[in-house]
Amino acid sequence: MEFHNVGLLPSGLPEIISALTPYEVYPNTKVMAYPRKGMGPRQHRNNCLGYAGFDDMTDSPFIGLYPTLCCSNGGHGADYRGTKSFKLWMGMLSTTLHEIGHLATFSLYCNLTHHAADEDWDRYRYVEDLAEGWKNRAMARILRDNPRLGQPLGALTGYPGLLAYRIRNWGRPWTAATASYTRITEWRALGCEGQITMLDMVAQLAPRAVYFPPGAEAKDVMLFRSNIYRVIHKSATALGIQRAFVNKDGRCYRMFNAGEAELICQYAITNYSAEIQREAANLNGKVRPQLLWNGIPYAERHESHATSGEIPF
Repeated sequence: MEFHNVGLLPSGLPEIISALTPYEVYPNTKVMAYPRKGMGPRQHRNNCLGYAGFDDMTDSPFIGLYPTLCCSNGGHGADYRGTKSFKLWMGMLSTTLHEIGHLATFSLYCNLTHHAADEDWDRYRYVEDLAEGWKNRAMARILRDNPRLGQPLGALTGYPGLLAYRIRNWGRPWTAATASYTRITEWRALGCEGQITMLDMVAQLAPRAVYFPPGAEAKDVMLFRSNIYRVIHKSATALGIQRAFVNKDGRCYRMFNAGEAELICQYAITNYSAEIQREAANLNGKVRPQLLWNGIPYAERHESHATSGEIPF
């Protein structure tokens, strides 16, 4: 396997690519990270985060990645809750696994040309769903083996690391940017190796009820958050999870990695679902607590097509 411009990728990602690329295409696969959009075979697609396929001349598999787009607000990292560094990592990881999924499922759609897939929406969605289902299963596998979803300890490197560094050093003592919640959580997460904040957990357990719903006063939202914080604290204590950042004044700020957050969500939904719904009902009606990672159910919905090789149209 060959890597080009590997310095643009965060450390840990090349190892994941090497570990998860299918054995039958691994030896000849080339991975290219482009420094900006408008480069490579998909240069005419400005919103392309990455691509995978086979070279027309050598017939060797290749994976192309655009870190500048993967780490933008339009990347897949925006779909996940957590600190900015975690979102940057997930933006790169999600796109990379999706493109590997295209190579892994190529035998199921090899009779479809790119032009046919582009012109027919059903065929396009079939190809993309195969890759997305493979990505979700791979992410579930990584989460079982690595509670940080593969993100290395310490600061990010590569292009995502540059963006995270800018956020941590954002502002000056005489500007309001130094009080930014994003910047502060970045430093706290770096100090305790956390990825998910308490507010992210509240937003996941009670979506739509955490960000000032219509008709709710600020004091009601703050009281609601405090009550859900109490549920999260009880769940974390029961599971023996003690990760926290302690500042110089002795104040403790709970944070979690991805695996710990998933366990806490499962425990809270199992034992405190009624309490969460009761608290949320005081703000904007009923809510349904959710798990952080819903990839396995999605993968199971597409499992029949992915394994049988039948084209569903």
